[in-house]
Amino acid sequence: MKLSVFVFVFVAAYVTANEPDYANGNFDVPSVPKREILRCMVCKALVDEVEIAVDRVDPHKKVDMGSFRLDGKGNVKQNLVPYARSQLFLSEVMDKVCPMFRNYVVANYKATGRPTLLRIETPDGKGMNPEMSNVNIVPNPEVNEQLSSYCQGLVEEYEDEIVSMFAKSEKQLHQKLCVQLAEVCPRDAVPDSDDSSSSESSETYDFEREEL
Repeated sequence: MKLSVFVFVFVAAYVTANEPDYANGNFDVPSVPKREILRCMVCKALVDEVEIAVDRVDPHKKVDMGSFRLDGKGNVKQNLVPYARSQLFLSEVMDKVCPMFRNYVVANYKATGRPTLLRIETPDGKGMNPEMSNVNIVPNPEVNEQLSSYCQGLVEEYEDEIVSMFAKSEKQLHQKLCVQLAEVCPRDAVPDSDDSSSSESSETYDFEREEL
């Protein structure tokens, strides 16, 4: 709780400190990404959040699916699956994932001006996202409020498919969900390696930016 309060105060102070100095004629305001760009970034962050939730679960924890299977020797065994890949767990994650976007901010990279969507805290909740020092936050609360709405729209339409993808441990989920299924990202928005760990890997294509 204390960390959350600190993060809120820090971000508020950061945005205030970086607001354009209109009095001195500085109108270099970080632009708001287009709606299509925001939806793409939210989709990719949605995949990331589910992956984070899955990775937090003990891989040795199993759940009984209430059915049986035959092993290689023809013996009847309980049908146990990793808890993190179970319908029960993944459905719970889908119920909780969209409120997580309250912990995100829309920003533009200082070096390139490319838009990005950043978690304010690290996934473990123990500190500030180090990428925050590389961006200018878009000071627009209305845009940040839309993030959860975009997430909810994706979940409502594709929840069964998302759960199925994670249950089967499929790869390249950014590509499969955001490009192929939901079609909210252009094909070159997701690198072939599907690597979202680098600071700007998810923003390698040429987005045109304008206010909503």
